[in-house]
Amino acid sequence: MKKSITIESILSGHSASQYFSVEGSYNSSIGIDPDYPIDAQVKTSGMIVPTVYAKLSGANIEGAPLWIMNNPKNILTYVYDEGAGVTSYNSSLASETNITSPTTSDGNGGAYYNNYLYLATRADIARYGPLDGSPSIAQNVWTAATLGSQVALGNYTYPSIRGEKIPNHPMHKHGDNSLYVGDVVNGQGVIHRIITTKTTVEGDTDDGSGYNVLDLPIGYLPVDIESYGRDLVILAIQTTDATINQGKAALFFWDTTDVDTFYNQVDLSDPIATALLNVNGILYMWSGNFQGGARLSQYIGGDSVQEIAFMEEGSPPLAGAVDSLGNRIVWGTYTTYPEASASVMALGSKMSGFSTGIHNVARSVSVGANQNVTALKYVQQDSNKEPKLVVGWKDDSLKGLDKEGSGTYNNVFRTNMINIGRKFSINKITIPLGATLAANMEIVPKIYIDDLSSDNSLTTINSTNYSGRKVVYKQLDLTESNGSSNFLIEFNFGGTVELPVLLPIIIDIDIYDDE
Repeated sequence: MKKSITIESILSGHSASQYFSVEGSYNSSIGIDPDYPIDAQVKTSGMIVPTVYAKLSGANIEGAPLWIMNNPKNILTYVYDEGAGVTSYNSSLASETNITSPTTSDGNGGAYYNNYLYLATRADIARYGPLDGSPSIAQNVWTAATLGSQVALGNYTYPSIRGEKIPNHPMHKHGDNSLYVGDVVNGQGVIHRIITTKTTVEGDTDDGSGYNVLDLPIGYLPVDIESYGRDLVILAIQTTDATINQGKAALFFWDTTDVDTFYNQVDLSDPIATALLNVNGILYMWSGNFQGGARLSQYIGGDSVQEIAFMEEGSPPLAGAVDSLGNRIVWGTYTTYPEASASVMALGSKMSGFSTGIHNVARSVSVGANQNVTALKYVQQDSNKEPKLVVGWKDDSLKGLDKEGSGTYNNVFRTNMINIGRKFSINKITIPLGATLAANMEIVPKIYIDDLSSDNSLTTINSTNYSGRKVVYKQLDLTESNGSSNFLIEFNFGGTVELPVLLPIIIDIDIYDDE
């Protein structure tokens, strides 16, 4: 029996399981963004478009980037890393300057607030500013008279993800014009408050900062803070062991205009949770466990949280590794399937209603062991056809910052698993391309047979082997593409010039009766 199979859409995103198959989904990818246009067009394509990122950072990044900060006072981008350095980049991300180093710091927390960068260290807070003048670093302002001579911060040891400690002093500016800081005192999570006003320049004078303005239950460690209306929401964990589940993570809701205690605790289903993000009034959170696996959920009111997606690999992102653009949410993680990579995942599209799928949209240049994206941010206001991310990463050997640019493509796309259920042979594959083949374009297609138990690499798509905007593999090319159950097609992108794959991809097969 002959059958023609058409792969028409990838917009519903990739599946967390390599054995899952629905119309419109795909198996997996690395660095493929259907939000990008084809060739010189400006419209979102919905096609298989590879992205390429290149390292922008130099020797000044001394540890894992943890906080990428912009501000309304100047056009610099600041990066606070685990090695305690603060590095600035100009608006084109082409000039790197090491501007300061807070003392005794692990990049414990960072945020812009009222004309200054506030930089949490292990037991204190430094600040850099004023950013609208001639900024300089002031060490230990939390315990100094600058902010009311507060009690030193605790330096509770938080658990690690992929070798990187979760920052123990998360910071967040709330709508009440206060900067809130997470801490742990005698095993109990607490929240401190910084509030400043203007004497000579904006933000130079303390205006009632306070130590321990909110207590969490004993044993809960704050990992991120976010606004939800007039409420402050604190995400906290109990588990510090990488193997044993010592208790569930939780959300704590506090009306900062009312009382000095939280009014609602919402328990989560996972032992660790790492990040919160409010996008258009919807509160998102990431949770999971230390061994692998991440859950994206949203708060839906009362005591309820609704799962959006569960990924069986990767880890929940650190608090500084989540961001949004329009309706699209992005977060940093790592993959082990189909290849090891430090990558950026995205939910949906920048345009409402275009796509609700999850896509792996960016691959960092990291190639070492235990790689992970530790920070990210949409930085540049470039054309919305290709929004510009800065991606911070680390592995066991190196660390750095990447931006979209020129370089060698290193992307992977796998179609959904096409289940036949009987013996079959593939006779023809028609692959339309998003550009006319030219020098330095390359795709290596591969067919995986019967639950990836065998594979067949096809002739490389490049300007030497083919021409035009379409490649057709016929029976002679597919002599080893026979199976007894299922198959998928993989595209490995290389070269230095973008070569998208268009849809539909048409596959002709013969199906045989079981003997």
